[in-house]
Amino acid sequence: MPRPALTSRHHLTDALIRVVVEQGLDAVSIRTVAREAGVSSGTVQYHFPTKDDLLLAAYQRAIELVTERAREVAADDPPPRVYVRALLGELLPLDDRRETGLRVALAFSARSVHSPRLTELYTHGYRALVDAVANALAVAVERGEAAPGVEPRRDAVQAVALADGLGWHVLCAPSAIAGATAEAALDDHLARLLPPL
Repeated sequence: MPRPALTSRHHLTDALIRVVVEQGLDAVSIRTVAREAGVSSGTVQYHFPTKDDLLLAAYQRAIELVTERAREVAADDPPPRVYVRALLGELLPLDDRRETGLRVALAFSARSVHSPRLTELYTHGYRALVDAVANALAVAVERGEAAPGVEPRRDAVQAVALADGLGWHVLCAPSAIAGATAEAALDDHLARLLPPL
């Protein structure tokens, strides 16, 4: 077994994310994460003294992964319409990576209602997403690329809510709404805000 100092926190939080995706949040324990990571329970406790510490770190890791993807999208300095679509498209479970992220978000979102630490983290992630969309919409307004009447903050809140809701329904009720239907609904909404040039 590796010594605690030689096992990274990312390795352990990634193991926790796999446990959440495959077995659900109720299956999470120091022992199940240790088994998934291939380390001792002591190694997990060295990095995360309590289950709540472990859950908080895993939720932070899930948000980091989404943030990293948002940075990748922004790196090419795409037009606002492309950026907003790519960013909100990350909320739809259209491939394994995004489905995993949404499963983790769903598990932790429910728990955040009862955990002030998770609520704070959830709030930070939500605000960052709305801010990114609102900023892109503001740029589009300045450039004359937005539809008349677009209000960046209001429309960002609505667009994020739509993408969130679509993603959750595709994940939880796939026989009721297909990924392609959700994607088309998101595209239709965004076309009203940011018409194709």
